[in-house]
Amino acid sequence: GFFHERFDLDEGARISNDCGTGERQSPIDLCRAPRNSCRETHEMRYLPGDYKMAGNFIEKQILPSMLRLVMEPRTGEEPDPPQIDFSANGRGITDMSNIDFKFPSEHTICGHRLDGEMQYYTFHPLRKDFVAVAFFLDATEGNPRNNHLQEVIDAFTIEFEKDRRKCEEKQRGFAGSFVNGRRLDDMINSTSIFESDLFKEDWSNATLRSKRRKLSSSWHPFDPDIQKTVHFWGYGGSLTEIPCTKNSVDWKVMDVPTPISPKQLQQFKHLLFNHVDADCKRTSVHNSEGSVARPTQPTSKYYKCTRDDYVSDEERIVCGDLGCAIPFGAGLNPYYEPLVHVTGPPTRSPSRG
Repeated sequence: GFFHERFDLDEGARISNDCGTGERQSPIDLCRAPRNSCRETHEMRYLPGDYKMAGNFIEKQILPSMLRLVMEPRTGEEPDPPQIDFSANGRGITDMSNIDFKFPSEHTICGHRLDGEMQYYTFHPLRKDFVAVAFFLDATEGNPRNNHLQEVIDAFTIEFEKDRRKCEEKQRGFAGSFVNGRRLDDMINSTSIFESDLFKEDWSNATLRSKRRKLSSSWHPFDPDIQKTVHFWGYGGSLTEIPCTKNSVDWKVMDVPTPISPKQLQQFKHLLFNHVDADCKRTSVHNSEGSVARPTQPTSKYYKCTRDDYVSDEERIVCGDLGCAIPFGAGLNPYYEPLVHVTGPPTRSPSRG
């Protein structure tokens, strides 16, 4: 699999398949009664890096069970991939390796599965394990368009349409030939490429150039359009794809979802579920219910970090370590209520809001 090949987790030894063992597996259901204590002392701190969505440092992959953004490994001081510093992991700041998009969500909250899940992976080369930060995606009717995630949709759609056109070229025997006096590759790269109702916008050449310029700016994975909270559920689990390596991932599942519009959810699903490769083969492995999510596994012990454990760095600067009387303070980034408030030990009841 991707993780073992890229990071040589077994250092050349035979890889064991842990998917059916039930040992420290992911995803799990998270709810109101954590059984472990929060180990964090401050919010995760990030550097957005300077990789561009349209550049060669972020590879867009449409895979059978996910959409994946792969960050090019660091080769020198510049450019930088996105980086995250976690207070409880003793790793210092670590580079982000990939971002995976799954539909619907893999983790559930008190038995409820959300519309999607976005998973940020970092890898520690000495410890040979991962930290994964998961953001739920919520496409409630009436949600506005998420402009920052639209850049991701646009980038994947370009890859989707390139593959579709290659398939059409193969079917029609147009390899290396011209269509209406123009090379097919030129048509892919220079004209309006969105024909589905899901993508009906003004994709004139001028608009396309404008979109590409936007994709050419640095993409911020923790933009306020994406990150709405500094608190999360945490536990030790596994990769959610084969070989499901047990106890290899420190999961941090954010407690406020990222809003997207219903149309954007349809676009994401269209890209994943309807993709055909250059050989005209459908690639998706979604089931009859329209899901590529791994089923939830036996629940591990998890913890929940709340405002009782730490406040945001922004709030701490303004009001001190205990935070402001009004969460996040007047004029700061707004406070959003978590999906559920924890009520059981060891976190005090209920979490402060």
